[in-house]
Formats: sequence, C-alpha cells, structure tokens
Amino acid sequence: MTLDPPEVLRHNAEVVTSILSDVLTRVSTPGHVLGFIQTDGDEFVALKGNHVTSAEVVGRYSTYGLALEAVRLRKRSL
Repeated sequence: MTLDPPEVLRHNAEVVTSILSDVLTRVSTPGHVLGFIQTDGDEFVALKGNHVTSAEVVGRYSTYGLALEAVRLRKRSL
C-alpha cells in the first residue's frame, strides 16, 4: 500500500483575512479560500467553504480568534 505525501498543514500556511463588510471576513491561504467569519451580535460564526452562500457552519464562538482557528483547522478523518 502506498500513501500520498502529507499535505502542508494549514496551521503552517500563511493565512490572510480580508474584510468584506461590517459583518463578514474572508479567510484564505494564497490561492485558496478556507472560509468566512460572520459576526452575529456578540458571537462569531465560523463558515467553511470557498463561497459564502454555500459555506458550512462549523461553530459559533465568543471570540474572533476561536472562530478563525475553527476555519483554519481541517476536518479529521480516519
């Protein structure tokens, strides 16, 4: 059995945030959109996906930093 080489971990990749509006920030690496952070009152909603209308909610957080980490992390699989 041959395994593919591991991908570069997202926590090692340069992550760029771009403010799109008062309530929406895009999170990306060079050449790839990871997701978005949407402000909802005093909470931050982490969305994964390359387009905001089809992005999946992965969690609601009390801080921007926690939401950013949720977007950066990859889903674990066995």
